[in-house]
Amino acid sequence: MKSYLKWVMPGIQAVVTAVLLYLLVSSRLLPGKYMAIVAAAALVPLVITSLMALSKKSVLNSAGTILAIFMSGVLLFGVVYVRHILKTLDQIAGADTQIETIAVAVQDSNVAQSIEETGGYRFGVYEGANKEYLDEVIEEVKGANGDSELKLQYYETPVVMGQDLLEGNLDAVICNKAYIDLLDDAVGEFSQKTRVILEKEYETKIEESAGTGGEGEGSGEGAASGTAEERPGSRQRGVNPTEHPFNILISGIDVSGPISTTSRSDVNIIMTVNPLDHRILLTTTPRDYYVFIPGISGDERDKLTHAGVYGIKTSMRTLENLYDIGISDYIRINFDSLIQLVDALGGVDVNSEVEFSSGDYYFRRGMNHLNGEEALAFSRSRYQFGSGDNQRGQNQMLVLTAILNKLQSPDLLRDPSEVLDVVGRSMQTSFTSEEIANVISWQLDSGHGWDIGRQAVTGTGDSQQTFSMGGTDLYVMWPDEESVSSASEKMKEYLAE
Repeated sequence: MKSYLKWVMPGIQAVVTAVLLYLLVSSRLLPGKYMAIVAAAALVPLVITSLMALSKKSVLNSAGTILAIFMSGVLLFGVVYVRHILKTLDQIAGADTQIETIAVAVQDSNVAQSIEETGGYRFGVYEGANKEYLDEVIEEVKGANGDSELKLQYYETPVVMGQDLLEGNLDAVICNKAYIDLLDDAVGEFSQKTRVILEKEYETKIEESAGTGGEGEGSGEGAASGTAEERPGSRQRGVNPTEHPFNILISGIDVSGPISTTSRSDVNIIMTVNPLDHRILLTTTPRDYYVFIPGISGDERDKLTHAGVYGIKTSMRTLENLYDIGISDYIRINFDSLIQLVDALGGVDVNSEVEFSSGDYYFRRGMNHLNGEEALAFSRSRYQFGSGDNQRGQNQMLVLTAILNKLQSPDLLRDPSEVLDVVGRSMQTSFTSEEIANVISWQLDSGHGWDIGRQAVTGTGDSQQTFSMGGTDLYVMWPDEESVSSASEKMKEYLAE
């Protein structure tokens, strides 16, 4: 074998080894003891193939080349997989933008298929919190109709506007698309009776609502004391999340577009994490809880789910005020993607508190092994229970607990690439990629399991006006103050260092 040829594959092996070790060291995904093992596993074969290349025996040179080819393949797979992990972390982490979608909608029976066919139409407009974007869309509609003057009627509530559209008093409406989903509650099956002919997406920075220690926080009798930063559960930016207890809001949404699209939040679970004693407490709050939305609703109450329309930070501030705690971080999850995540994990084991059926699915009281479709049905069911949304919240926590338990088990290695792909598509978080990497490394180093507790607040059903959907009574749930106080105290107990 020519002298330079026997060094080709060991040289490639050396380059791939260097790339893999650089990625692992710079990402800090692995703790020191695991990093040493990986380094030894990569460097020892490199030394062996180098020594074999130095040999004057051609048989050893050939064997070294074969070993170098094999090791290069193994190491290259490691490089690709680590880069896949880092790409997923960058995809879900550090989310600081949200998407506002402005829509033009008509009745489903309307002949118009585009805004170019809306000449002479009577348009209803609901501004909400999107006046700047609405004006841009109005100008686009005007331009599509030859810059003709539009017949615009502005509304103080989307409910009356929606009713006028369905009754034929309007030909089209222009509003934030999130209100179309809200109108399903106020004007029956509104989204099924209408059709969107234009959507415009606007990416904006996620801003703190006025409720965080600013004007408007004190409005409403439910306002909490102190700023968010002073309350237990807040986490300062730049502080390693493994060093102090903190709260995370898990917001479950159901949108067809990007995960960052503002929409109502159907799942509102506060995850209280105490890394010092490896305890997690999940607290669920019913979506119909009748609360004050700081910086938005003033002295009027609204449904908790409506807070999500004004952005994830508004949902966080609303729950901070309710429980007198701080929430610094969030995770947004598209619950439709729950199917894919559960299937990627090989299913989950859920210990149901009640026996019930939902569609084609039957759930026994006790342990149930659920695939993705079954887990989604289990999480969404509420009309089967006397307690309605309360039991649904409990079921959502049970599924989340089962997923967390599965993520701690060796079953995670069943198809880790698929798990990463699903997470990348269906999740968004305020944690930075560096913070997530620190948590992964810390968890690998400690090896401790987590004790997961659950609690839910209760309330009394009623029919009341809401700030976001004024003009009609909607089903709401008055908070049970005793259960809220008890839940708050338990969260603070978990937050104690």
